[in-house]
Amino acid sequence: MIVLLTIAVSLLGNTRGEALRSGSEQFSSLVEQARTSAITRRRPVAMAIAEPGTAGFDDDQCRIGLFELDEWKEGEAVSGRLIQRWHSLPDGIVFFGGEVDSLANVKDAASVNLTWKNGSESAEFPALVFSARGGLLAPPGSESVVVALGNGTYRNGEAVRTGSSGDRTIRIGRVVARAWNLES
Repeated sequence: MIVLLTIAVSLLGNTRGEALRSGSEQFSSLVEQARTSAITRRRPVAMAIAEPGTAGFDDDQCRIGLFELDEWKEGEAVSGRLIQRWHSLPDGIVFFGGEVDSLANVKDAASVNLTWKNGSESAEFPALVFSARGGLLAPPGSESVVVALGNGTYRNGEAVRTGSSGDRTIRIGRVVARAWNLES
């Protein structure tokens, strides 16, 4: 029994680690898609982070949506068009707030108030907004920003860590808005 239990715990840990690796790779690739879309469309593109309970999603998954914006004005509500379907991150992957290496976390920045589907859908999201030149418009500032993903769940709207497989931190540059993983 003990041997089987040890194997099961080991496999569960590997599964969580794989989900975290997959989620961080998916997020990094979506950063590049959003940046490239902004350049090719010659319009600002928002990368919205939808946590459970937002944007009409009632399950426990985090999602990422890419939106072509009509225009961008800091601090004002914006409208846009969903470029492609919402991307679901693996089960059990959540976003955590807090600075990392003195860099601001996207989750802690002011949310973007976004309207889509000709005004029939609206929500506030933590978001990255890319300029038509491929730089980062939001969150505002002059330094790079970070996004922290980890294994967890949401309780009462707050991310809570589960397990001990660590977090993945992704840094997004300000001028060229490229994503890269930081050591966690």
